[in-house]
Amino acid sequence: MINNNSYGGDKKVAIIGFGPSGICSTKSAIENGLKPTVFEMSSDLGGVWSKSNRKVWDNLTTNVSRYTMSFSDFLNEETNDEPYNNNDDNSMYPHHSSINKYLNKYVDHFDLMKYVKFNSKVTRVEKVFLDNDNFKLKVSWKSINNNNKDQENLESVITSEIFDFIIVCVGIFLEPQQSELYEKELKQFTGKIIHSQDYKNNNHLEGKRVVVLGSSISACEISADVSKVSSICYHVGHDVLYVYNKHLPDRNNQLAPFDCVIYQRKEAYERQDLPREEFIRIKNEMNKLYCPKQDYDRFPNSKIAVSPESKSLGLLISSEYVDQVENGSISVFCGNQYTISSTSGKSVTFSNCKGESHTVEDIDEIIMCNGYRTDLSFFEKSILDSLDYKPLDTKRPVLLYRNTFAKDLKNIGFASFFRGLFFCEMELMTRWICLVFTGKHPYPNYYQFKNGIKDRNFKINFDNVPQFLIAGSTTHCDLVALEIGVLPDFDKLKKTDPKLYDLLWNGHFTPSTYRLVGPGSKPKLARELIEKVNNYYNVYINKINK
Repeated sequence: MINNNSYGGDKKVAIIGFGPSGICSTKSAIENGLKPTVFEMSSDLGGVWSKSNRKVWDNLTTNVSRYTMSFSDFLNEETNDEPYNNNDDNSMYPHHSSINKYLNKYVDHFDLMKYVKFNSKVTRVEKVFLDNDNFKLKVSWKSINNNNKDQENLESVITSEIFDFIIVCVGIFLEPQQSELYEKELKQFTGKIIHSQDYKNNNHLEGKRVVVLGSSISACEISADVSKVSSICYHVGHDVLYVYNKHLPDRNNQLAPFDCVIYQRKEAYERQDLPREEFIRIKNEMNKLYCPKQDYDRFPNSKIAVSPESKSLGLLISSEYVDQVENGSISVFCGNQYTISSTSGKSVTFSNCKGESHTVEDIDEIIMCNGYRTDLSFFEKSILDSLDYKPLDTKRPVLLYRNTFAKDLKNIGFASFFRGLFFCEMELMTRWICLVFTGKHPYPNYYQFKNGIKDRNFKINFDNVPQFLIAGSTTHCDLVALEIGVLPDFDKLKKTDPKLYDLLWNGHFTPSTYRLVGPGSKPKLARELIEKVNNYYNVYINKINK
């Protein structure tokens, strides 16, 4: 049950999308006394985790733990029906079907389904001015037939309604980047070309020669999956990235889930507070420790060593990729802007910015892992201008303060509009948005926008745009939590409740931290979940280190 705060009165909020961010937006709206209406264009919930979604392959599992893939007041304790990946413990890294089950249970538990209009596509959002400065939002939508995608119900009736607020939850993985971007380069290829959203399994690739194009996590994971059965898999990508295993050595030199090592609060804060040069040095040391085969000084002949002149933009998470490269199943052409430069028949040529070229023959299939983009074309032009909307920018399509609010659009909020999110980041953003909408928290002021957007522009104007524009999910979550008054006072806890302090500061990252204090707090439940998650992690770590 949700504690409904009537502070929102009769204010109505339209929520576009019912994936994870739309789901927690609906709950946050109700908690703050708003009246939500959700528009979901598919026939079921979950976004990229929905049953009807085509963006996941058959054996995809998460690259962070089920506890990181939890909201703050409803723990994800779903286990997989079967082990989908022999190298992953299926109790810790959920299969995509397990995430879908969790989201459905969350929606049922908080009775959110009654607010959703499925098969409803938003076609237009316009300002309706009350006076010179204040406006409401007219949302228009139509019903679509998801069982007949060739006929998008062009004659469907358009329905409109006025709302006080909108939360945009369509995310940045809405539409695939099409191969038309490589139209000239791929024109002469006579083999098969698919986008990663159409890759389901490797059943048809036994003994085939395959090229996977892209530098994303999906390119890495799909390459690993393809290479198990193909005669050879060529992985081609602009960027060279460090590949972290899902299990890493922790400070006690025990193997632990990636989350327990990278998101641990004490160490995350220590890294965050370092001067930039020292931070870079520590980051390089971490890369060498966790990705030893990519350490050029130790393994100069490794097939994925990162040379000193390379500019690695970040990290990927995979339990199988490195082994498949080392045993020769994957041949890597990544870094220095490597891409497909030309094709002829079943011959494919890769080139980089240094003028180096490699041609491979008899390629049967090219899998395009060149990413996704969002689509905000339903907004009227004045709103798109305020957002500085760049639809082809896959990493920062809109200009937002703290990835949540746009300047001069105080009744529109955005959730899940940057890469690297896990569920509690989305949830914190939606709680912040609803607190602003109901007047319990101020909308960012002129100086916050000016300084925040200046910092944001600085980050995106590097010669090489980083894969994840937000570094450090723990400190980012804490920053948003501090903003809205739900971050515990760690110094005070150290004196008054040292056991809880130790769990939060020295233990494992837990989303329930943000339900201990402040608006929407559930301190008894939060403490119970914090203790439970820390215990689950410790039992699991002991188990895998026996």
